[in-house]
Amino acid sequence: MDQLSAKSARLLGAVLVALFVAEPAAGSDSNQPQPEFPTTEFAQGATSASVTSGAVTATITMERRPAIERDVDVPVLKVTVDGHDVLETVGVGSGFDTPAADASIAEIDPGNRYPEVVFSSYSGGAHCCSTIIVASEVAGKWTAVPVGDFDGGGDYLHDLDDDGVAEIATVDNRFLYRFDCYACSAAPLAIYTVRAGKVVDVSGDARYLAAQRDWLAQIEDNADPAERWTSPGFLAGWLAQKVRVGEGAAAWAELNAHWNFAADPGEAVCMTGGEPEKCPRRDLKVLKFPQRLKLFLDRTGYRF
Repeated sequence: MDQLSAKSARLLGAVLVALFVAEPAAGSDSNQPQPEFPTTEFAQGATSASVTSGAVTATITMERRPAIERDVDVPVLKVTVDGHDVLETVGVGSGFDTPAADASIAEIDPGNRYPEVVFSSYSGGAHCCSTIIVASEVAGKWTAVPVGDFDGGGDYLHDLDDDGVAEIATVDNRFLYRFDCYACSAAPLAIYTVRAGKVVDVSGDARYLAAQRDWLAQIEDNADPAERWTSPGFLAGWLAQKVRVGEGAAAWAELNAHWNFAADPGEAVCMTGGEPEKCPRRDLKVLKFPQRLKLFLDRTGYRF
């Protein structure tokens, strides 16, 4: 296994942990992947933690902010550069007794003077959610860039192509629960970066093709062979991931060849978008699963 494939495998294992473990054990790192970048670590019983890389220091403190959360402490990120305060931003509270947040320092946007701070806070609850914020210098001023709320408990930061610049890697949450239950669903790999204070989806960039292929292998390896062609949740994520690696048309033909159309009663779909219950009758159409999936893929950018 070459260096990139090994790194991709570590990433994919971490994403699988995030996806298929319903709720991380707050304050416990015995089964968590080790971070690739300098990351805060809370000592036992501590309510603050810091990490420094070069001129940049990131500190998380657990504070009661009634205007944000009345009943639980929330994680507050403070960034300093050469000892000067440059940014403060607030994450989400989890209600855990131990902090469920971390901050890592990594180069994400090479176009500015300092590395970024990636702030992750976990809200708690089954299958949900980490809020990711990237603190970055933009035109000489630090700003908090909301990246999104992602499934799982963290470990999204990786240098996928070993170029010294980190990416945020997760899965496309739109596929979870879309066609089947959470545990029955697969989802394609999604890769984000930040440039000049804006979030950029780089999932389709050729330099990440090896990581995308590794994730496809993970999806296929985790499929139950007996249910491979009968599981809508698996097939939706699998076909989308096939699109990611340039094999969408062949996978679409394979799905249609194996799907049992006779046993599929179809479901009503609003062809103009929206909920079927609120859709005008003229826009309602009953579609079999492959047709519903193709419509969903087209609408979400997975075209082939």
